Amino acid sequence: MNFGFNEEQKSLGETIAQLLGDFPALLAPDPGEAQDPQVWISLAELGLFSLLVPEADGGVGLSLVDIALGVEALGAGLAPPIVASTLIATDLIAQYGTAEQKARLFPRIASGDLKIGLATLEADQGYDPGQVRTLLGGGGVSGTKILVPGGQDADIFLVLVQSDKQPALILIQREARGLSLRPHADIDPSSGLCELILEGAAIADDALISHKAPGEAVERLFDVAATIYAGMEIGIAARMLDTAVEYAKTRVQFGQPIGAFQAIKHGCADMAVSVEAGRSAAYYAFWAASENVSDRARASSMAKAYCGEVSRDVCNHAIQIHGGMGFTWELGLHRFLRRAKILEHGFGNHAWHYERVITATVAGGSRVADVERDAA
Repeated sequence: MNFGFNEEQKSLGETIAQLLGDFPALLAPDPGEAQDPQVWISLAELGLFSLLVPEADGGVGLSLVDIALGVEALGAGLAPPIVASTLIATDLIAQYGTAEQKARLFPRIASGDLKIGLATLEADQGYDPGQVRTLLGGGGVSGTKILVPGGQDADIFLVLVQSDKQPALILIQREARGLSLRPHADIDPSSGLCELILEGAAIADDALISHKAPGEAVERLFDVAATIYAGMEIGIAARMLDTAVEYAKTRVQFGQPIGAFQAIKHGCADMAVSVEAGRSAAYYAFWAASENVSDRARASSMAKAYCGEVSRDVCNHAIQIHGGMGFTWELGLHRFLRRAKILEHGFGNHAWHYERVITATVAGGSRVADVERDAA
């Protein structure tokens, strides 16, 4: 069995990395100026947004495994978060959308004419989708969502709501009556985080994703989002590791490169081990989500929790290896740490996901014990 990526998958990651490298604004020291509308246009021209659209609906029909290295490149290049949000929503619509929703949305998604924002988190409610308070009823939606990535750029929002006493997902147009946005002031202005305010917001008749299994759609959203966020986090960690190693090779102190000193050398080695372990967790999560195996939820949570910690720790250590200049605004290393912190808390932080892993593991062990007892 081949556990490696094929040449096409590698080429996709390399191509996205090269494309993002052509936009120096993305890495601007001032995160408030680190935006370029041309990035989305170039990614759309590359065909990125058609990759997860099924062939039957006019897309390429690739799997999540096929785009794993591309997602890693999106993280390393600090791509606009609305890119990841649109990819996540595309997967969900492909799995649970109605024929009418697919016919209406997929052509615009594939061409890059539709940007989709994800609105799930609410103030003081934690990450559990079962605790959502935004209510669907009376022909509209009422509630407030926070930390919506790229909210100002979104054309449509995929919103987590409470419907018939269970969590569900609905689509709301940006221009819907009763919908308003307010930008957040946060540590990473380049993420475009917004507050989404819904005051009886109007929705279309086919706004609900999956009438038959709304709970399953919510679970897949969180699993796929956690997996893609993990991939971007490990992309950030890998880039910061490379930056730290390159600096350690060229910065000379006491007549030799600082990489020759034990403290620096061992620190870089520890970071390399963490990044490779994180990659293993992330790649397995991509496979589990792609194949929709029973271990999908646990795999996605393991990847999200661990890769979030790796990304944060590697960013911090890489900045320290650069010494005093690592903390300067102009060098720009803070940009990666800022984005890593935003991703770390998107769709569940490490504590929430570790608890989810423990719950799934205990439940699995209980099932095994029951089977063994019955067999005896």
